[in-house]
Amino acid sequence: MAAPVQIELPVSYTAVQPANTEDTAIASPDISDFYHLANQLEHDRDLSLEQRRLRDREIGRSCEGAADDWTRLQHWLHSVDPQAQRRPEWASRANPAVLLNLLALCGGFAAMAGLLLGSANALVNVLFWLLLFVGLQGLLMAGSLLVLLQLLWGRVPPASPVQPIRFVLQRRWPDARALREAQPLLRLLFLRHGQALGALFAAGAAAAFLVLPAVDNYGFVWGSTYPLSDPFMQALVDALAWPWHSLLPGATIAPELLSSSRYHAALQLLDAERLERMRGWWGFLMLCLLVYSLLPRVLLYLLSRALYRRQLLASLLSYPGVERVLARMQAPLVATGAAPEAGVTVPGKTRAGEPGVDAAPVAWPRTLLLEVAGAFGEQAPASYEELADGQPAQHAGIAGSDLATDRRTLAALRLADIDRLYLAVKGWEPPVAELADLLEPLFGIPQCSVLLVPLPGRPLPHRKVEDWRLFARAMPFQTVDVQLLNPVVIS
Repeated sequence: MAAPVQIELPVSYTAVQPANTEDTAIASPDISDFYHLANQLEHDRDLSLEQRRLRDREIGRSCEGAADDWTRLQHWLHSVDPQAQRRPEWASRANPAVLLNLLALCGGFAAMAGLLLGSANALVNVLFWLLLFVGLQGLLMAGSLLVLLQLLWGRVPPASPVQPIRFVLQRRWPDARALREAQPLLRLLFLRHGQALGALFAAGAAAAFLVLPAVDNYGFVWGSTYPLSDPFMQALVDALAWPWHSLLPGATIAPELLSSSRYHAALQLLDAERLERMRGWWGFLMLCLLVYSLLPRVLLYLLSRALYRRQLLASLLSYPGVERVLARMQAPLVATGAAPEAGVTVPGKTRAGEPGVDAAPVAWPRTLLLEVAGAFGEQAPASYEELADGQPAQHAGIAGSDLATDRRTLAALRLADIDRLYLAVKGWEPPVAELADLLEPLFGIPQCSVLLVPLPGRPLPHRKVEDWRLFARAMPFQTVDVQLLNPVVIS
């Protein structure tokens, strides 16, 4: 075999090393990375497959010691697009989220101050206080926790059509593509910002509840038109004080204080001694605010922040086209002056006397390419860029019309060994409901990519692509996307 020769990269690519490789490797992903990634993958369509293979393998050689896929992907992105190392100009501007955080802090202070200062005769109704700062906050947090659990289970929670936080996101990321390509993350992002605002609201209310009683006298009473008995109220306050009753007994409500705090303005006058005893509610109410409003908000914020980062990283790595970039970076690539041996894939034509590029196909284990109704026709799957970098471990075909035969075909597959499904369909034909019923045994596969095969020499109409996107969203895979196949262009 001839000795290897130097590979020259295409003129359209210049390898650019990040200024600090270590800092780049440990940088946390950001939603703006979606913009850079989508823009670069779109730009790559102008390059031939051979150019991409040469470029990506050269970049892969420079980060062979990378610890994980995100480090490799980030290194690739910063090498082909030096602008990705710098934050966009709009990211350095004033962030409206800071203004919202300030408003939430001031809003909590104003809400507590309004309740205290607006109370008749400086007597604060304990029941209304608990309803506003514990009960209402608890309901909001329960809804947030439910959304978090649904996201953990892989379900899409319903969203209100009115989302004020969208204004913040559009101001922070004015490029619409950054939002369009990060739709699965928006709910977690809304949730994270919502918990931050809720925590700041509770902190502002706690600050007002600490400052105002220090400069003025307030009493705390309870009473209701509904017939609430003393034993019922005692059980309620004892249940609320359970987390700290043994550590801070002074912040609990004794039966004598509870009984003397019952009040009705039309029937009762209060002496100075009784008013002094009523101030004993303050410690109990302050701990209720800290334990049941502020602390859960902080915990939910930390949880949603961790889940957001994990989901962001998973979404970046599962973005259509990323798996092909990572495969090309790790593919063995040898340039020789001899003719390629049998069994070796040659991605490009070579002229006599010029070195050829021998690229061993990248193995994609645990994947299944399922062809529906002969979608590829006479073309081989490797004739398309999305499949030319490696062939799935299993390749099966179904007719889409004979349900009994197709079910037997699917039953014969080793589904336990599959974690990625490539579903090749005729993109110019509309999806049918029978196909979704037929694919039901495959819904346990975590990730599915619907590959739209075009007619030779004809682009797919936009409405056809949207029909397939709606069809894909209805399938209960954990992750599903729609990709348009592009024929391999030989330069």
